[in-house]
Amino acid sequence: LNFGVTVLTGTFAGYILKEKGWTPERKLTWLVIIGVSMLTAGWTWGIWHPVIKKLWTSSMVLVSSGYCFLLMALFYYIIDYKGWKKHTGWLKVYGMNSIVAYMLGEVVNFRSVVQSVSYGLQPYLQDWYNVWLAFGNYLIIFFILRAMYKARVFVKI
Repeated sequence: LNFGVTVLTGTFAGYILKEKGWTPERKLTWLVIIGVSMLTAGWTWGIWHPVIKKLWTSSMVLVSSGYCFLLMALFYYIIDYKGWKKHTGWLKVYGMNSIVAYMLGEVVNFRSVVQSVSYGLQPYLQDWYNVWLAFGNYLIIFFILRAMYKARVFVKI
């Protein structure tokens, strides 16, 4: 049930953004109001039903959805409302195949590929080695998504 609610909150955000009769200011206002409301409700509900990601509690759904609405409002304000689109191309590459990005990250362990290619760097990077592995994982997924984007291959449900 909580997964379904998470999907529905994302769908509602999409409906707000696609609403043709609304002004950009109204869209932005509603994204912020809903985000703050969900955060308030989630953290308040968390007093009795703790916010636990691994269990995907209902309070966690409200809190994470609230943060997502606020981030959506922030990006909508920056990119669509203010028109600051410079350096946002990588977001489009990820957004057009976000399902593939998620599935690749869950199914294929690219960290092991990065680890085998950069074997021997650990003594030099020390504590930053795990950051390097995560960044390499991101880069591999990004280049796969970029190739799909350039080939105009988009996975939709």
